[in-house]
Amino acid sequence: MLHNRVGQSGFTVSDLTLGTFEWGSRVDQETAFELMSAYVDAGGTLLELSACTSSAHALVGSMKVPSTLRVAARVGIESIGGELQIRNSRAVITEQVARLRQTLGRDCVDLVIVDAFDPHTPLTETALTLRDLQARGEIGYVAVAHHTAWQVALMRAEVDVVCAFTELSLVNRSAEDDIVPACDYMGMGVIAGAALGRGVLTGRYATGTPADSRVAHDLRQYVGTYLGPDYEPILKGVSKAAEALGVRPVDVALAWNRGLGVSSSIVAPRTVRQLMELLESDLVLEPEIRDALSQISS
Repeated sequence: MLHNRVGQSGFTVSDLTLGTFEWGSRVDQETAFELMSAYVDAGGTLLELSACTSSAHALVGSMKVPSTLRVAARVGIESIGGELQIRNSRAVITEQVARLRQTLGRDCVDLVIVDAFDPHTPLTETALTLRDLQARGEIGYVAVAHHTAWQVALMRAEVDVVCAFTELSLVNRSAEDDIVPACDYMGMGVIAGAALGRGVLTGRYATGTPADSRVAHDLRQYVGTYLGPDYEPILKGVSKAAEALGVRPVDVALAWNRGLGVSSSIVAPRTVRQLMELLESDLVLEPEIRDALSQISS
């Protein structure tokens, strides 16, 4: 697997990041361990954990995570009265990092992602908290998600933010309007979330809804956004390109992301078979094919 430097930092990551989106729900402990093992064996280096409210935390904490596998963990989201709320205060960030270290059994969380902008907490407070945690050796690097360019710039005045996690694929290119060029200008990396368009770019939904798919279960709204008529030309374009090249739609989707120069693309396979298909994907698109796909999806 290819490895890339994250922006201008000393942090390096593998071309694919292993997401834990459905761990603890549709992915049980045995399968999660198999996924993690296969990923590490293939040279994968980064495991992404959702917010501290995620069921994946307890599952990952119950497994022995190899020291070669770095963990990127999201902070700043709390469940209060059954509702998720954004809280980036010093108290919350400090407590969540302590909880992560205990859950993971590690002295240091490799990469902490501030998961959303908190309008009720000064960015300076959040940034200085993260800087203090770095100084104490409790976290390694800092990243952001769901922040605008100006918010990231203010954060970077107090702490070195090395990259932004943002949804980015052929079916969602909104990040190219703001955060991607900002990261490029500031020497930051970009890690593409939902790199397979929440699953629709795999080609699984081309002829219907598989019984074991996300749409057939409790993620219909999350995935269904990209199955509407507005996205049909993009999905057809990916399928046609894959057919012409003799590859799978997933190969085309990942190759297009790779061509953007992102540091890594997050994938969240549910089975080892799905993961192996992703690990085998190393397609490089010719410029004219890439340009055609970009035009269709613009």
